[in-house]
Amino acid sequence: MTEGTVVGRLRRIWSAWVERYRDFTVPRADGLPNRRVLLAGPALVLVFGVLAVGLAINGTSSGMFHPELSTSKDPDLIAGSPAAIRTDEWNVQTVWAIAQVEQGLPVINESMVGGMDATLPQDLPRVDWSVAFRPHLLGFPVMDLDHAVALKWWLPALGLIAALYCFAVTVLPRRPITAILLATGFYFSPFFQWWFLQTTLWPVAWALVVLTALIWCLRSSTRIAPIVWCAIVGYLTVVMAMGIYVPYIVPAALVVAGVGIGIVARAAGDGMRWADVARRVSGILIAGVVGAAVVGLWLFLKRDTVAAFLGTAYPGERLYPTGQSDLTYLAQTVSSSFALALKSGGWLGLNSSEASTFLLAGAFLIPVVVWLVIRRVRARGPVPWAMVGASAVILLLIAFLYVPGWDAVAHLLFLDRTLPPRLRAGMGLASIIIVVLLLAELSERMRPGRVLVGAVAGLFLASQIAIAIAVLIGGGPDTLATARYWWILAPLSALALYLLGRAHGTAGVALLLVVGFITSATVNPVYRGVLDLRETDASAAIRAYDAEVPGARWVGVGEGITTAMLLESGVQGFNGFQGAPSRDLWSEVDPSGQYEFNWNRLAGVSWKPGEGEPVVANPYPDQILSTFDACSAFAQESVDFVLSDESVWLRSDCLTKEQTFTGGKADSLTIWRVVPTN
Repeated sequence: MTEGTVVGRLRRIWSAWVERYRDFTVPRADGLPNRRVLLAGPALVLVFGVLAVGLAINGTSSGMFHPELSTSKDPDLIAGSPAAIRTDEWNVQTVWAIAQVEQGLPVINESMVGGMDATLPQDLPRVDWSVAFRPHLLGFPVMDLDHAVALKWWLPALGLIAALYCFAVTVLPRRPITAILLATGFYFSPFFQWWFLQTTLWPVAWALVVLTALIWCLRSSTRIAPIVWCAIVGYLTVVMAMGIYVPYIVPAALVVAGVGIGIVARAAGDGMRWADVARRVSGILIAGVVGAAVVGLWLFLKRDTVAAFLGTAYPGERLYPTGQSDLTYLAQTVSSSFALALKSGGWLGLNSSEASTFLLAGAFLIPVVVWLVIRRVRARGPVPWAMVGASAVILLLIAFLYVPGWDAVAHLLFLDRTLPPRLRAGMGLASIIIVVLLLAELSERMRPGRVLVGAVAGLFLASQIAIAIAVLIGGGPDTLATARYWWILAPLSALALYLLGRAHGTAGVALLLVVGFITSATVNPVYRGVLDLRETDASAAIRAYDAEVPGARWVGVGEGITTAMLLESGVQGFNGFQGAPSRDLWSEVDPSGQYEFNWNRLAGVSWKPGEGEPVVANPYPDQILSTFDACSAFAQESVDFVLSDESVWLRSDCLTKEQTFTGGKADSLTIWRVVPTN
């Protein structure tokens, strides 16, 4: 066979595949994606999810406890290393989840004296009606712990990918490959990987589903599809709201409002009567009202817990004023090329999670949006109002951060209930929406010139170089060296912006995925199951001693391993990350109420050695550290056993050593019995 024959055959095969792809992606008559295209992305996500959950593979950092227990390699750590900074996951949510499993998934967890509501704000696995709207927790009643944790890890993330894919193919019905690449790249944003919790992911997924449903309701020529989308909106509204973390909900809601108004305005501008617009979007409004009613009922039933939580000293009802940010925050927000520095503990003065951000491609491409609007206005064509709305939301968030003096308006928009680092979620969401909409609007016949797009890419590259110079001057070469490969990632990101602005969408999106994967794929480990402290000898001994004394109570003194061990073992005590503070607990620790400001907060409760009655302090706003003296009236009346680790030295006439467990650290855990004073 000659070379020409081989080339010709390959061309025919390629042409045949292209033709099949075109046939596969033919849109419906109303311009929306056909069923195969719409479901292809979710189907791929489902297959991955089934495999990952079936193998119990997830990204938990619960292996942080392994060195406390053994000097050997963690057999369940497949790749990477645990992320110490992600304490909300491995030291709070995972520990509490295991405590819930140990106690039988109750609504009121009894690990801390006085009990704690498992539904909020911790969102723990439990068995009650509200868990129907916590899909990531549905594995705990029916699966073993390892697989349930895997489902909890993956479901919100895969929901995010599926939501962006559906939005993208709704706008780009002939480009499912571009859509799945874009959705996967968005998932690998540093912000999501460093804040990998359901409270972060569900609001963004909800926003994308609402906008997708809005487009379907306005364009669909059939009745069934809009009804299905409205039902999904109603369900996800409850899912999102039950996360109750307002700093992430507000930015997502503002993006929905801005882009949604733009979508409606475009439909009206295309000739649809306002009465028809109202009729078509009424389903979404009804779904939102029904979802809000379910949430309202839930909050009413939990009103005592909500009132106690809102009455805390921290977080309480925090209001953030306008115009309080500085250039450092701006540098953190746009420094996506330096994301690998976060693996070294932080960037520009913030820890890794707080400093994480997105590659804000859409935000940098706002000049292209302006160019497109001007072209459309001059040609008397349809204005891309949805892009205008997304751009306006980004500018609104920037104004809140840098322009003072409009606090009353910001309060009406709920902006003052969020925090600057959390606003990046809204910027990232609006930015990716701009990218999708630009992909639909730009083409070889309708695209800005090389000068404008080159200037946009150059501006991004210049911002990265400026940050590098500032870090080099302020922190030295060693600090800049932690941001590995920034000098490669910055040009790649700039090239992605150029390709997107010049209508080379698939190539630009592929580069976004490459950059995201390089910067974020190793943030979380690849872990099999979860490290379950109940499987240790120490936990078995704790349960045995606890059974000796009916109603026994414990205190853990030392590092986090003591608190985690007690909680997962299912015994009752005075350690844990509390939600709404238990008055019963603190009336025993602080009967006079002297330290109420210190303990009336959403915070982790831990103990250190001291003398006399407990002294309660706050090393950080979300930490409560109290002193413990076994001879104090508190200990004599309320504590039966103490668990300590090697970080503290406990010696007291009121303590007798019962058992010591060696492992990763010498004498790492010791059980003590509290005995009467002489």
